[in-house]
Amino acid sequence: MMKKKISFMLAGVLVLTLFTGFGQMPDVSAEITKAQEQLLVTAERGGDSSEPLENFEVPERFIGSWTGINDLIQVTADAEIVLPAAGKIPSGTIARRDFTQEDADILMRVLLNGNTLYEELGMTKQQALERLERYRAMQRGDIPVEGDSVTYDTLPQTIERWEEYVRTAPSGDERIPASTTFAAEGPLESIRGWAELDGIARHFYIQNVINDYSYDHAIVYEDGYGDLNSSYAIPFSWLTLEDLPWPLTVDFSLEDAILQADALMEELGFEDVVCDDAYPVCFFDRNFATASETPTAEEWNRLVLATGYELQYVRCLDGFPISYTPASGAASPENESFSGTWMYEFITMDITEDGPKCFQWFSPHTEPELQVEDTRLMPFSEIAEVFAKMIMVKNGDIQHVNERNGFTTTRIFHIDKVKLGLMRLRSKGNINDAVLIPVWDFWGTETWEYDGWDNYGYSGDVEEKIVLTVNAVDGSLIDRELGY
Repeated sequence: MMKKKISFMLAGVLVLTLFTGFGQMPDVSAEITKAQEQLLVTAERGGDSSEPLENFEVPERFIGSWTGINDLIQVTADAEIVLPAAGKIPSGTIARRDFTQEDADILMRVLLNGNTLYEELGMTKQQALERLERYRAMQRGDIPVEGDSVTYDTLPQTIERWEEYVRTAPSGDERIPASTTFAAEGPLESIRGWAELDGIARHFYIQNVINDYSYDHAIVYEDGYGDLNSSYAIPFSWLTLEDLPWPLTVDFSLEDAILQADALMEELGFEDVVCDDAYPVCFFDRNFATASETPTAEEWNRLVLATGYELQYVRCLDGFPISYTPASGAASPENESFSGTWMYEFITMDITEDGPKCFQWFSPHTEPELQVEDTRLMPFSEIAEVFAKMIMVKNGDIQHVNERNGFTTTRIFHIDKVKLGLMRLRSKGNINDAVLIPVWDFWGTETWEYDGWDNYGYSGDVEEKIVLTVNAVDGSLIDRELGY
């Protein structure tokens, strides 16, 4: 185990009173070099309340309940504490980079099996005819008028446009070799095309944004399982029995999926990565919206293309993972000049029983560089106190929101997982360099009550998310969306 475990569990009920000025966080220096040096010095030497790794103890669970701001914020926790299987907790540095030609070559060699890359010719005549027939079915009243931003009044014009496209659409038989080197087009440089693998089209797209105001992206997907922007994978957790006639299942194990994906990641040249999150997903036929309200078993089997898993891979520093987070890290603070965005790195693999269906790689980073081999952390008991205080500070706007809206809103949080991992922490205004420091992510759900009506305005389950992130070195609060 990475840590010595102790048998007691943190528990208690705290009623917090917020004082004027409490929780005011010091400004983060815009000079990343100074910020890096200071934080890494703190990580190495530790403050008065820090403990060396060999003495650092953490409970098996985080349990408690807290209320504040006139009972408008209610928090409960019954959470497993997740610690990576690593011997020491490192800190380091990391930087942003573009995709290289070598990256593109490896992706094409491994994920396209080195097969010839052909130009994308757009929607084929057969695909266009299928879309046209769908609109005609809407006009006849055979299926509902929905999707594709179309209405009954605009259907005639939509049908006319698609009839015109069908006349000149490519047959799909043309095969024009595509360039396999980056070509500039406006603010982008990219490589785009498709290759045939075992009679199935696999599409390839990789782009660099030639400025600092967006992010770079590579995606390889099998026909019908994605598009140039994203995978079509839908997590099981997003679906309810109201959407489905019976529960979905996956016919192979998560362990097998990870083994297959690990081998592929190694072949792609990722030397120190790990699957940090995984969940079952479903792929629906692209015409899912045209199904009847109550699909028959036959129709249901036709609509579900496959089930499988989506695996989120992250880089490691000295064997310690940079935690996956659903937050992009590319948000911009209000009332500040826009300095650009820098997304966290995302490496995602979608796998079904038949093999990989979609690979995505957002915002490539450099290989992490180790600066502190054995980081000193604040005791977890003090981190727990920071959480209890800062969850109230972060939601301190609740009274103003209620006054503005004219009715009472209560925010209810439940924490079900607390995870220690590394985070890429940048400074304000810097979108190129960052430090990697250990943080505690408090995962859970947030629900709202409006005048006593639970979950008003929501349908189904509330999404799991990171409720609060605390710097494990100094106890400061971190905004996952901003990245600092």
